[in-house]
Amino acid sequence: MVRSGLLAVVSWIIAFAVAFGLASLAHADETSATDKLRILYSTRFTFTDDGLPLVTVEIMSGRKDVKLRAKNGIAVRPDGQGGSTIESDGDQWTITAEDTKPAVIQDWTVVETLGPDDTTGITAAIARWKERGFEARTFEIGTVFGTGGEVIDTRETRIAIDPVAAGKGPARAAEHAKRYGVATAVHQELVRRPSGTIVARNGTATVRNPSVLWFVPRRATDTIGVSDVPTNAGGSQMDTGTEDRRYWGAVYVTLDHDGTLVAANAVSEDKLLAGLVPAEMYPDAPEAALEAQAIAARTELLQKIGRRNLTDPFLLCSTQQCQVYAGAGKEDARATRAIEKTRGMVLLRDGGGMVDIRYSASCGGHTEDNDAIWGGEADPSLRGKQDTAKGGASRVTDANLSAFLTEDPHEAWCGHGKLAKRNFRWTEKLDASDLTTRVSVEYPEIGRIKNLVAKQRGSSGRIMTLAIEGDKKTVEVTGDLHIRRLLGGLKSTLFSITREDGVFLLRGAGFGHGVGMCQTGAIGMAEAGKPHAEILGHYYRGTHLHRLY
Repeated sequence: MVRSGLLAVVSWIIAFAVAFGLASLAHADETSATDKLRILYSTRFTFTDDGLPLVTVEIMSGRKDVKLRAKNGIAVRPDGQGGSTIESDGDQWTITAEDTKPAVIQDWTVVETLGPDDTTGITAAIARWKERGFEARTFEIGTVFGTGGEVIDTRETRIAIDPVAAGKGPARAAEHAKRYGVATAVHQELVRRPSGTIVARNGTATVRNPSVLWFVPRRATDTIGVSDVPTNAGGSQMDTGTEDRRYWGAVYVTLDHDGTLVAANAVSEDKLLAGLVPAEMYPDAPEAALEAQAIAARTELLQKIGRRNLTDPFLLCSTQQCQVYAGAGKEDARATRAIEKTRGMVLLRDGGGMVDIRYSASCGGHTEDNDAIWGGEADPSLRGKQDTAKGGASRVTDANLSAFLTEDPHEAWCGHGKLAKRNFRWTEKLDASDLTTRVSVEYPEIGRIKNLVAKQRGSSGRIMTLAIEGDKKTVEVTGDLHIRRLLGGLKSTLFSITREDGVFLLRGAGFGHGVGMCQTGAIGMAEAGKPHAEILGHYYRGTHLHRLY
């Protein structure tokens, strides 16, 4: 199976090399335009001539036009490298679309997930659901590649049933979950890609091409500027403005699901990480902390490829759902050195495969179990533990929560150091009347709020289920992010609750979900002289570092 998998990867690498110009080919490009468009929607990726992964990342979507510029001019390549190159005077292009047709997408309910080589299990699952009246389909997600003497396989096979129109999948999946008592999810299938003509104009020339156009700076050392990029692309969803951004590598413009335009960046991993890492951790953090963050971000990047954005013409989005990416110009010299020093280094499970990397700003003294925050199966690499040198796994409960919240901050890695005071402990006061107004938007039947009760806590003390008692009805709210948002945007769900007159007093700890690496704790460990390997080993159990390339 490994040999056949590697042969498949090699074939994809050749195809990508032709389309992206990553190989020096002596003969003309014979890849059809249809094949090149199909490659954009594939879950595979390849390597640059320098041996680094090439990643395609969304810049912005849903646009009527896209405006590009470069200081020394832009070359247009209708079919990517290997086809014709069009150059003209002027350094700006405006791209629009003509005669567009939207994509056709349908939602499937995922009822089982198995390993890609589990043929017996897959056959049995299909038969099981056929007995229940469904023609089940299999969908393979993830990717496989071999490099540095290691085969990385993130694939899984989804058993899916009952296709419905796009948007109706969540409700249908919930119905099947309730009826059959199984965990369900939604898998989107791209039945037909959007179609149309991409038109680029720069005042002296017009270029038309079916479905996609590629743009590269005339000078390889230049960047391409993209105008009016929404600031919530690669940032907070609260931002609603736009700004001009620059990007290394190539930019291509193609069609979104509804026939509007998508701009995406094909960029090498090092350039991508150089824009990511300073956005994830303070660039003035100690070297070892930046190195740990670089390795974590690289592992996360490679682990997500082929598992998200399955109906999109790019591998990763640029928002917090994937990894925050705002293009060139966001680099910091210290973070870039950390990326270079850890080139190709990822975190692997001792039993094989890449770690499902998670991290948050501050765990508040105790990290959390992955299943407590997001449900699903318990991940042995993501178990909650005390964020101390001892690293014990004792739980924070209602009985010891008060003592935990008042303990000496120097006991925790995230409790000492120059950044610790920002999020280690906090207090919020919620006016009962204001809280009633806020909560009643989602739960109008609750009435006037009388009390808040933590019904279930995770190993770190974070609230998994919160009962909100009203004078008309009590509702139970689950989900870390849901609880935080409902109560007005709390830093975390690790808090105690007391009521004083008409005010709920919340005494809390940490900032974020607390799963995986505590970034403030990583800084604290680095300040204490701990190397990046020890930092990562502290936060991810049963793992080891491996240099892939």
